[in-house]
Amino acid sequence: MSEIRQVIAPSSPAAIRLAQLAGFNADLGEALNGFTIALHMIESRERWEQNLVRPLVSDATVSYGRCFTTSNVRPNLETIIDVPDSYIDVHRALKRLRNRTIAHSESMLTPSYAVTTLKRDESTGATHAAQALAMTAHVSFSGEAIQQFRELALVMNDLLLLEIEKAKADLIFVLNDDGDLRKLWSDGQLPQLVPVALDQWDVDSKRPEYPDSHIIPVVVTPARTFLTPSSGNLYKSRETETETETDTAPA
Repeated sequence: MSEIRQVIAPSSPAAIRLAQLAGFNADLGEALNGFTIALHMIESRERWEQNLVRPLVSDATVSYGRCFTTSNVRPNLETIIDVPDSYIDVHRALKRLRNRTIAHSESMLTPSYAVTTLKRDESTGATHAAQALAMTAHVSFSGEAIQQFRELALVMNDLLLLEIEKAKADLIFVLNDDGDLRKLWSDGQLPQLVPVALDQWDVDSKRPEYPDSHIIPVVVTPARTFLTPSSGNLYKSRETETETETDTAPA
């Protein structure tokens, strides 16, 4: 019987590519979750659930748009997979929505006004301003638009998964061809969540192209934090999905 041990693959072009693709998959998974939940909420009879539609779509749009910008750790996803012609208009609309309305405050979909309440004396006709109000209109999204966004994210995720499978095979070949697997077996590590105090949590930190440490500092109280594989299909129905989730408790 063979022993099995999971460890972080050492840095290499093949490992970096697989890690980049896994990051894209995580973002597209978040986008799919947000759009899907928003579709359910928009049909709700509960006002508080209807009010969740806009923030859900906003968060999903940011997650989707993150895949199509260039950063220090990964390229634009459009350099890896092509948006199908039948979805290119929706893709462009979603990126514009992110850039003009959600990530910035210059869109006519979110205008702000100064509003005043006027009072007029019926007998004299004298009019004065009695109250001043600040008003911002947050235009929500139609179910049809959200459905189009969801279908786009699902199609892009399916195309990404094909690239992920190729990247997995490439990494296995590289490791078996010239990797020091005995040393990796003895010294290799998995990511480890390390709790830190809120005042030590650096939200302005930047990671390298490929992680140079297995330590992940997190503020774990009061929320639970998870390490979840993100190189496979994260969006399957409950009937077909086999979830793998590592619940990491504070040390």
